[in-house]
Amino acid sequence: MRRLTQMALVGVLLLAMVSLAAAQQVPQPVVRLGNFIEVGNDVWMHIIGSADIRYTTVENYDFESRVRDRTASRNPSDVSSQDGEGDLTYAELRMGAEFRYQKNLMLYLLFEHQQVMDGNLIDDRSNSTNPGGTDVFGRAASTENPGFHIERYWIDYKFPGTPLRMRVGADLWNVDQAGLVGDDDPRFAVFGEFGNFDVMAAAVIQYESQRLGLENDNDLVYYTFSAGYNLKPHRFQLDVVYMRDRFAGADLSFPRVTGSGIGFQGQKNDSVMIMGSWSGRMGPIRALVQGNIVTGTARGGTAGLPGFPARVLSQKDYDIFAGAAVAYAEADLGMVKPFAALVWGSGDGDPTDNKLHGFAPASWQDITLITGTSWFSHLETSANFAGRDYSCPARSQGFSASTAATNPGRQAGFVAADPFQIGTAVLGGSGGFQCSHTVTQPFNQMLGTTSHLGLFSTYSNPGTRLLTGGLKVSPVKGHELVGWYVFRGMVNTALLETAFTPELRGKNLRRGQNHEFGGYWMWSLNPYFDIRLAGNIAYLGTGYRDLALLSDCDTRPGHQACDGKDVALKGEARFRARF
Repeated sequence: MRRLTQMALVGVLLLAMVSLAAAQQVPQPVVRLGNFIEVGNDVWMHIIGSADIRYTTVENYDFESRVRDRTASRNPSDVSSQDGEGDLTYAELRMGAEFRYQKNLMLYLLFEHQQVMDGNLIDDRSNSTNPGGTDVFGRAASTENPGFHIERYWIDYKFPGTPLRMRVGADLWNVDQAGLVGDDDPRFAVFGEFGNFDVMAAAVIQYESQRLGLENDNDLVYYTFSAGYNLKPHRFQLDVVYMRDRFAGADLSFPRVTGSGIGFQGQKNDSVMIMGSWSGRMGPIRALVQGNIVTGTARGGTAGLPGFPARVLSQKDYDIFAGAAVAYAEADLGMVKPFAALVWGSGDGDPTDNKLHGFAPASWQDITLITGTSWFSHLETSANFAGRDYSCPARSQGFSASTAATNPGRQAGFVAADPFQIGTAVLGGSGGFQCSHTVTQPFNQMLGTTSHLGLFSTYSNPGTRLLTGGLKVSPVKGHELVGWYVFRGMVNTALLETAFTPELRGKNLRRGQNHEFGGYWMWSLNPYFDIRLAGNIAYLGTGYRDLALLSDCDTRPGHQACDGKDVALKGEARFRARF
């Protein structure tokens, strides 16, 4: 018993000494490098979290009150609903991390969930469908799968002792200074820095044969090359993009008109875009000027459309040659910064020849990220410039692509009687949504895409005239007011005049599309949280008003023309936190 007592006392003494030593130990400081925290020897980590929550209301996005407004899609994850028509709230929620090892290795992972929200959708409704069955517009119910996905991922490695660096994965990038070529498509890129001179080369995958269910060499891959010289405060840059598009599948629906198709069967495209640019500052003015040329060849495919007699088209070769210009200027006058911009793209005027003269940055729909640059980011909420486009005038009611199966004079690019009567398949997205351009795209690359026989091509479009001017005002720290006017017009309306020859009865279409006034107020409460209130008011230009007259604004027999005189309205409140 005595020995046991001695052992207990010794144990208590040891525990007391350990506790005392621990209490005297100096806490290890957390080592930080900006937003990064050291988690191992030369290993750093930054946790990424963001929430972008918006409330949106829209009215008369088709400029016609007699046509019932409707959302672009019943799918809660469809992004066209988020930026197009509808009274709704949606959230873009992100979680990720980036890691660094020493100074030459980086890893980036970002996960995202983005959808329209309501009281039911906030609960788990995976594999559930919309309530109510088929809606009043004849659309079937959609699944409501949450759709959580990887948004971006990449590895970046700087080769020690060399000017070379490589990046593999899907990052958010721009090739040229204006952002005409940019996206988060997966790519393999190599960069070189030689003092004031830098170069870049990359291979980017848009579509590939595995996903299309095709044999090999049926991919849509493009290659980008850049060289830049910094002569501060000026930068000169030359960019070249080669686009190789192959499709031998069996997509016989209206090819790519809705953005979900791929092309006519057997279609091929080889094009090269050359972009030269200068940016710099002269006194209080900073400016950008960029010239662009696209050239190459395309070969039409063979296809037939469901609901029509079988018809095989002979493949036809086309030559591509088009040009564009982008310019921006902004004067820093202290609290006020006036700005102006011009975007011009050549148009195609003859759907019966083998020439494609309409400028677009790519042979398919989505590639541009112009509002991802510092030059145009403040126009991100403008539907006329780079946001989600307005609907077609009066939603092309009575002349939509869906009527083609019952109207043999309106096949998309080919019919026996007249292969160039393309009807409203020449206009944009299905049901009249996004009429002339896709989101972040300044050019009218959705108009006229099926104008040439057996070919889907964004190089077949009526061209683009886009003018904008406005003011940035910073009255006090943390507050920014931006207001603008944007005019959108066409260069050559011959493609549309051919499509609507019977309805126009010999008249010509005018060239104006939309006039828009818009702006926003943003309050940055701290570096991590901001609130933005934005709104747009738009009305039809002369050319689109001519198209509105072709639509039918009454369900009674006969044609009662729309007039397209109502204004389109949109309001949005955004609450954003980013870490």
